[in-house]
Amino acid sequence: MTQYDTQHYYVNWLSSTSLTIFGGELSTLLDITASIIQGSAIGPAAYVVTAGDLVAAVLGNSLCKYADDTYVIIPASNEASRVVELDVQRWAVQNNLNLNCSKSTEIVFRDSRRRHIVAELPPLPGIVCSSCMKMLGVSIGNYLSVSQHVQRLVTSSTQASYALRVLRTRELDDSALQHVYRATVVADLTYAASAW
Repeated sequence: MTQYDTQHYYVNWLSSTSLTIFGGELSTLLDITASIIQGSAIGPAAYVVTAGDLVAAVLGNSLCKYADDTYVIIPASNEASRVVELDVQRWAVQNNLNLNCSKSTEIVFRDSRRRHIVAELPPLPGIVCSSCMKMLGVSIGNYLSVSQHVQRLVTSSTQASYALRVLRTRELDDSALQHVYRATVVADLTYAASAW
């Protein structure tokens, strides 16, 4: 955790104790027993620092980290390295982290234009192989399709629009309705739009 050029007392402060102030009341001090404080504002930054030394084990593979999500990208030419890349238990123990394999998913991206059938890969122990995976809030299919994501957006936008119509009959003014619409429907529709 101290590989970055930081002053040690910041690191010690983050890794020692924690208390909460709510409604003017102080909680009791609690020891921090993990490197990442789940659900905290400092959690994503702490993960970036903690996972700074986590790198791909095999040349040609990539590791992408964002907030507390980590993605291992393995090209077809390195498919034999799948087991090696997922053996991060030793790293996790050294960094006082618990791996939650139930949240781990493998997806094999395929080219829909190719006509020949590609052999299925042997399953990884404890990891589910899926045809669709949610990455940073966007559902992506194994043919690089976002159709499930778009369908979810259409459904949720329709539901939100109906709810707003009901609210309009309750004499909510147009300005407030527009604000709610922008905060729900427009925000959902434009989320990750810059990536497209």
